[in-house]
Amino acid sequence: MKDIYIQTLPSEKWAIVTDDGTLDRLSVSRKDDGDLIGNIYKGRVVNIEPSLQAAFVHFGPNKLGFLKCSEIPASRLDSEKRIEQLIHEGQALWVQVTKDAIEDKGAQLTANVTLPGQHIVYLPFGHYHAVSKKIEQDRREELLALATSWSVGEEGVLFRTSSKTMTDSELKEAFSRLQQEWKEIETAFQNQKPPVLAFEDPVIPDQLIRQYGEKEIQSIAVDEQWVKRRIDHRYPYLASKCEWKDSTHAWPFTANQVMEKVIERKVSLQGGGEIVLDQTEAMVVIDVNSAKRVGKASKAQSVLQTNVAAAKEVAKQLRLRNLSGMILIDFITMKNPKDQQRVLSALKKELKQDPVRSEVLGFTRLGLVELTRKRTSSSLPYRISELRAGHVLTLETKAYQLERELLSYRRSDKDVIVLEVDPELLSEFRERCDVEKLKSVLYKEVFVLNNSTSDSSYRIRYVGDQKNLQERPFYIDGSLDRLF
Repeated sequence: MKDIYIQTLPSEKWAIVTDDGTLDRLSVSRKDDGDLIGNIYKGRVVNIEPSLQAAFVHFGPNKLGFLKCSEIPASRLDSEKRIEQLIHEGQALWVQVTKDAIEDKGAQLTANVTLPGQHIVYLPFGHYHAVSKKIEQDRREELLALATSWSVGEEGVLFRTSSKTMTDSELKEAFSRLQQEWKEIETAFQNQKPPVLAFEDPVIPDQLIRQYGEKEIQSIAVDEQWVKRRIDHRYPYLASKCEWKDSTHAWPFTANQVMEKVIERKVSLQGGGEIVLDQTEAMVVIDVNSAKRVGKASKAQSVLQTNVAAAKEVAKQLRLRNLSGMILIDFITMKNPKDQQRVLSALKKELKQDPVRSEVLGFTRLGLVELTRKRTSSSLPYRISELRAGHVLTLETKAYQLERELLSYRRSDKDVIVLEVDPELLSEFRERCDVEKLKSVLYKEVFVLNNSTSDSSYRIRYVGDQKNLQERPFYIDGSLDRLF
């Protein structure tokens, strides 16, 4: 069972997922990520390129979005029609981001917008229904029949894998809720001129929660009341499992603890051995090492046990670190083909727990296991650390760490905090973090030592009251600057 812990109060939003108390996943969202995937806009067609059979759409950001003819719902009804027959320049059009902008290329868009739910996806202009391939054929046919009876006109329905555990009435309720939500969006933005953002689909909490079935989730803890209200409204069947907790002290892990874990190259295995993870621009390479020598009689069995344990841990680390693309694993050499198959089976079984799709291609001629994992976003080690500098946390990451540490004193009865901060980090902190929001929720005076040198990026030098602060040497000699 999954327990989800979501912290949105800091500038860097984060969430951890535990499985029976064991760390299973970390998700991070920063305000400058530029992650627009899933967002729905009322845009305007700027120009059409017949030679490309595509259009450029102004939907909000500076760069125009790219819309292929095949991403226009009407093209499903008549694939022979050209894009200039389906839309025209100056037309207002509902569009959804399917791929973020990269360098000089604008975001990729679809006009076949979707409203995602926990168990189904609603397509207001879809013209078709579909069911997860992981659902048995008999149930697939039943679900398709239900979708046909529910939908009107252009509407379409996609059934997620988790829908197989839901009753027909529960699914109908989910469909009606999404259908009503779309009607409200259309009504709210009917008279607004494009471009305008009509629906936002944040990674935290929405995209994260939807990756798990309702029955997989045991509890959700959030640190802000608006997140609790959002979850209750969008996922009413999770309302009883979601709780607002003003303090995060009781949570099993902190973001700072988990981030230190995900940048470590070496991960120890139970029973001995370790895996070493290295990420390059082209691929992820994982080496499996044996930790101790064993006698000849038990060597093959020991190698098999270590490799099976490594296979399970590799799948967990891919999920935790969000490593994707081409992945090569160098297991300890096994001569017995049956042992190789046991290791592959263990790997595939554990990968099934991953919401992100992967494919195990098997052993190569060099004895390496090759697999791929769908790329959804940058890996966590890449985002939070300098890989080329030996997995050192970036200044941006440290700035967010400092903000979280300050927030940890939010319920303290003391009214003054004195920090010792590296000047570069302090500059990054002011740029990245919402200082005004921090000030409004912390209710404390925060000072920075202006003439100190330290080996650490930052540390807390004093937490107390104003009276005792005035007796400290750094107050008397005027070494303090006010942060806020």
